[in-house]
Amino acid sequence: MSVFSLVLILVAIIAAVVLLFPVVFRLDFHLTESGFVAELFVFKKRLWNYTKEWKAKEDPEPEPEPPTEEKPVEETAPNPASQTPQADPHFREDDESRASSPAPEASTSEPQPPSPASQTPQADPHFREDDEPQPPSPEPEAKKSLTEREFWTLLLTPDIDERGLRCSKKILNSFLNVFQVRFRDCYVEGIRMDYKSMGYGAALNAMLKGYPFLEDWDLRMDWTRDHDLQSAGRIEATINLCRTIWFLTVSSVYGGIFAFVFWRRRAAVLKTGELPELGYVRTKILNWLVEE
Repeated sequence: MSVFSLVLILVAIIAAVVLLFPVVFRLDFHLTESGFVAELFVFKKRLWNYTKEWKAKEDPEPEPEPPTEEKPVEETAPNPASQTPQADPHFREDDESRASSPAPEASTSEPQPPSPASQTPQADPHFREDDEPQPPSPEPEAKKSLTEREFWTLLLTPDIDERGLRCSKKILNSFLNVFQVRFRDCYVEGIRMDYKSMGYGAALNAMLKGYPFLEDWDLRMDWTRDHDLQSAGRIEATINLCRTIWFLTVSSVYGGIFAFVFWRRRAAVLKTGELPELGYVRTKILNWLVEE
């Protein structure tokens, strides 16, 4: 076996490991009557923590005591009329005569700047005919776009509607296959009802154990009436690079097909202005969407 074959096999093994290596996300939750706690982990590294506490109804908050009123203290302010300039020890007669003399009026003989209307382009020695203002160029016409009614009419056309639902179903199925979700050790305990109803609940719990997706859920009836109502457990979601690439590929292919069909139909409507006819039910749906 040549060296090239060994290198090729080694690269293929490494690529398979990278594409199929599982990345596990784990969500631990605990729900009680007093609050909710959730923690998100990737492998053993905690990424996110959330805590929410409910208000306890049996512990009302004490009412605040009204503040005590204090009587305002009246202060005697000095009368400004009683303070005369002569009462000031630093007062002089020169200051009084200076204060009584009127301020000089501003001179109105300042030269005014020439008005812009008197300055014409021809009076400027540096004026050239090329410097004359040019008329504004006409703005380009705005591109036509679909109105709201035309847009919804195209989407409700039977062939486009059917193709869109088919593409959406393919994309949704691919998205659901990206994550593999499993419940681990999940339970709800403290369920209190009459004994007959709790018997039905125990039978329902036994029936749920037969479903693979719900086999780790446990409904615990409070037969002895000494357990608080609470729920806890762990949710695991596994993802790998191969399923992620497949989801992106499927979304790109089916989304591109639908966008191309819709674009061709849109171009025909903008060119001819003719809309396809809809049935009675689709017309009612169109009128409801446009009114909203």
